[in-house]
Amino acid sequence: MSKITLIFSLVLMFCLSACMTAGEATEADRLNGLWKDENGQFFYLEEGGRLGLPRNVEASGVSWDYSDNILTLTTVKSPAVEPGSQVLMLQKRGLFSVEFLDAEGKKVKWSRSFKKVKSFEGTLFFRERMMLPPEVTVSVQLRRPDGGALVGQSIAVVSSHEELGLRVDYLKSDLKEKAVVEAAIFYGKEPLFSTPAGTEVALNERPAVLLHHAVPLQQKSVPLEGTYWRLKELNGTPAESFADQPEAHLILNEGGQATGSDGCNNFFMDWKKEDSQLTFLPGGATLRLCPNGEEQARKMLQMLPAVKSWNIRDGQLELHSADKLEALFEAVEM
Repeated sequence: MSKITLIFSLVLMFCLSACMTAGEATEADRLNGLWKDENGQFFYLEEGGRLGLPRNVEASGVSWDYSDNILTLTTVKSPAVEPGSQVLMLQKRGLFSVEFLDAEGKKVKWSRSFKKVKSFEGTLFFRERMMLPPEVTVSVQLRRPDGGALVGQSIAVVSSHEELGLRVDYLKSDLKEKAVVEAAIFYGKEPLFSTPAGTEVALNERPAVLLHHAVPLQQKSVPLEGTYWRLKELNGTPAESFADQPEAHLILNEGGQATGSDGCNNFFMDWKKEDSQLTFLPGGATLRLCPNGEEQARKMLQMLPAVKSWNIRDGQLELHSADKLEALFEAVEM
């Protein structure tokens, strides 16, 4: 047998094997994977019916279903709207492409993409003592850490009785080692918790992303005592929060004792008030070592003894020393 004949025989055997394997697969099985339409939009049809839309800035994928030559794609555009469906009728299938007709009779062509899809997974948590409604909508956006370009998003209704997990599909070529996560929890149209700013995460981990109450009590009459005051600014610098560490806050309890956290350690001390005058007395704190926020924690504990007066304006607590505004806190519901 000549070398050319041998090569031809091997190629023929490969093609026959591929055809037999394809024959065993269902039409739905052959749709699994990543596709790209003529507008450059990606569709990730995962086995089991989950739909991902990497790079899509307008919608999040929910699910897909294929039956009787009809492909149904379910997507959602925002947490405040109901999911919608797109129906495509299969017309022609090629080796690496498929053609459909949409509901208006227009031709839609998809080509198989060989880019690698990855999924970023993690959890969401908050520190406020609040119970969530039985079902909430979790919205998550994944962005590049450099320019902030959106590479993937997810909008999903979840049970609040379970762990608030997140999962976002993205193209491996879009991200390297890190990304920025923006997340929020909604009940209907109302945001309950959110990340005030993007949180940078490592893609090789399953991080827990801290959310803050999304509705500060700026439109209500807020008492000085018994309110959870979250640090917003310290000496004119925006406050920082860190994963796996408490957020910096202050609670002025009735009876003259103050408790809170400097963002690392919990502290306690006595306080006295007379009209607009406010004084913090020496107290104590835990001795935990934290990987982040050491300078902010030190400055917060140094700031409190310098406080001379207070004022509440638009749901925010101002603490003043003799000559300047030392710190700004915002009220959040507990």
